[in-house]
Amino acid sequence: SLHGVFANTMLSSVSCRFHSVMTKEEEDAEKERVAGLSDFQKEIELRGLDREIALLNMKRGINTGELYTFRGKFKALARDYGFPFMAWYWTVWTSTAILTYFAIEIGNVDALALIAKVDGWTGLRISTYIDPTVGTIGLVLAINELIEPLRLPLVIVTTKPVVNALGLGPKYY
Repeated sequence: SLHGVFANTMLSSVSCRFHSVMTKEEEDAEKERVAGLSDFQKEIELRGLDREIALLNMKRGINTGELYTFRGKFKALARDYGFPFMAWYWTVWTSTAILTYFAIEIGNVDALALIAKVDGWTGLRISTYIDPTVGTIGLVLAINELIEPLRLPLVIVTTKPVVNALGLGPKYY
């Protein structure tokens, strides 16, 4: 019937739109247009598009209120700075872990004694099964994670200047 043909036609055109905001014809026309651009024209156009995307993301953050929350700022940094942000975060994380390890070693802290004290509170006997080196590493990791509320704001505040100073930040010019 005509209704069935119409429904099938509508479904096929709608299903294409689920995966793309452009129809196949629009996509092909855009590919052809871009193929005629020089490398310099493509670079200028991409920078303009990146600038528009950044503006739209900021407007979205204002609209949802995420721009004004700690979590929203963290998400924006991860989105805008990507790999350089994560590299800086893990650099700071590793640095605090190494500093914590040396502080424990220089301070002559006995990790097994601390674990035994926790065993006394919990009724477990974990300290009897742990190698001293593994106990020290476990203590370093535990302390390093407790430092996270201090480390994360530091990373958020310093990401833009550090990444931009290295020339790895987003380019919107």
